[in-house]
Amino acid sequence: MERIPADSWHEHTGHIARYQYAAAHVRPGETVNDIACGTGYGATFLLRGPYRGYDRPGIPDPQFPGSFHAADLDDPEWAPDPADVTVCFETLEHVKGPARLARTIADTTRRAIVVSVPVVPTRHLNAHHLHDFTAADIPPLFPGFTVADEWPQPEELSHVWLLERSGDA
Repeated sequence: MERIPADSWHEHTGHIARYQYAAAHVRPGETVNDIACGTGYGATFLLRGPYRGYDRPGIPDPQFPGSFHAADLDDPEWAPDPADVTVCFETLEHVKGPARLARTIADTTRRAIVVSVPVVPTRHLNAHHLHDFTAADIPPLFPGFTVADEWPQPEELSHVWLLERSGDA
């Protein structure tokens, strides 16, 4: 499954854990971008200030709070509005240019990025995964940011990083 349905998001504990982790690092009043937000249930955790979810048209569900914007993450001209914190979960493995998307996120994020990807080979398991990554591959993709914290999610085959703008950690 690549999209969590709006009516069963609460059953996906691994995904919820990532959003809870990210929410713990969002300060009151901060603007949050949620890249590849899916149905948008992440807004229920991240809404501390303005929340903007980005995904393909028709994917976000209007029952969730925040504002949602159409995004083609493979379009080299696409960029989100600037934010204090950007969340990007289980997305880089899906896009044609993960390094380009990571740079775009870094260029439009003022303080922190919370990102996760599978860190075991999954391309052979999932036709939607275009790339495999190791834990060492991800932090260098975000120029100007350093690892402030990280944790493995082996039950999800993933790893999560909190990256902070260099000098802010």
